[in-house]
Amino acid sequence: MSSQSENQQNKEQRDHQPNDHGHNQSSTLDANNHHPSPPPPAAPHHPPGPPPPPLGPSLPPNIQSPPHGFPPAMGYPPPMMYPHGGQYPPGYPPPPPHVYNRYPYGQPPPGTVYYYPATTPPNRAAGCARGCLAAMIIIVILICLSSLFTWAILRPQSPVFHVDNMSVTNWNTSTPFTATWNTNISIQNPNHKLRVYFDKIMVVILYDEENTLGDTWLNPFLMETKSNTSVNAVIAVNGSAQNAVPIWVSQEMGKDRNELGSVIFSLSFRIWATFKSGNWWTRSLIMKVSCDDLKVKFEYSSGTLEPGKRDNCAVYA
Repeated sequence: MSSQSENQQNKEQRDHQPNDHGHNQSSTLDANNHHPSPPPPAAPHHPPGPPPPPLGPSLPPNIQSPPHGFPPAMGYPPPMMYPHGGQYPPGYPPPPPHVYNRYPYGQPPPGTVYYYPATTPPNRAAGCARGCLAAMIIIVILICLSSLFTWAILRPQSPVFHVDNMSVTNWNTSTPFTATWNTNISIQNPNHKLRVYFDKIMVVILYDEENTLGDTWLNPFLMETKSNTSVNAVIAVNGSAQNAVPIWVSQEMGKDRNELGSVIFSLSFRIWATFKSGNWWTRSLIMKVSCDDLKVKFEYSSGTLEPGKRDNCAVYA
């Protein structure tokens, strides 16, 4: 009994003793509540990814494909997406603009095919012809330049012809026609550096500027620079068959002589001449000289050139 009472007393004493350990724990909690701890860092926020592609409708068991060792592909893969703003991963060049592969499971269809004509080798004959043409053009240009240079230095001029007088004798318009023309012509060489060689001279008398009555030839002669000379041309028509004048022409001339008292003739020259300047320049040409409106006044069977001022003959070279 005594021992039980002692144990009960000791237990009561322990219950009434202050608990230092609990007191210390409560003090620590009060201190911690007085200084609150910082909140834990927030977890990074990731935007939700794209939703998974919708699954196709399930097939009945009797037509499902047999199992295989890799997952089946569902639909077409998404198109290649490039980041906005032209930013690409380092080390990879950007693809060309507006180019993407629309055919991921095979080769793209072939584009438009252009056919070009086959080039032919150059034609040697055409090249030779072009070369000859270029050479001819160069030669023509050189000739023109030479002519211009010569003309600038020599300044060639045609001789001057003038009919001084003319007389007609033995005039007979009946058949056969006969007449003799005696004409004096003055010639002038106006060139300062050119001499003129008259190699051949043919003189023709005409009626109405186109009907030939007779002709003759003059002896060749030379004209020095800045010189004058005179030649005499005698043309005789004696009624021979070789130089016969048509009847209607002689009748027209007789009509003019009877009604007007005069007949108008023309004198034409055809001259082969050579122009020379020393020994370095020579030019040969054919000149045609025409002296028109030579009005001869008749008295009986003869006539003379009507006096008056006449123009110089026209020269064509």
